[in-house]
Amino acid sequence: FETFGNSIICLFEITTSAGWDGLLNPILNSGPPDCDPHAENPGTAVRGNCGNPSMGIMFFCSYIIISFLIVVNMYIAIILENFNVATEESSEPLCEDDFEMFYE
Repeated sequence: FETFGNSIICLFEITTSAGWDGLLNPILNSGPPDCDPHAENPGTAVRGNCGNPSMGIMFFCSYIIISFLIVVNMYIAIILENFNVATEESSEPLCEDDFEMFYE
């Protein structure tokens, strides 16, 4: 991800399922020329910037499953709430105020 802003944008793309396959391709490339296995990371004992493809796949799969479940449940909740409101409004009888508004 390299920066916080890039990570938020990438996770949003994954959540909306727009182009997430393009984000998965670089993770699967675990060797040169896509990354440098001998690059030094200051402040850590870890060498290289290639990453671990299996951990990347596990992260993306779990994030996709969890985010899709949350997003789908939110859509279903909104639809059911609007259906309940519409059902309640249609079952109420008309009152005098409704007739007065109609005749005006």
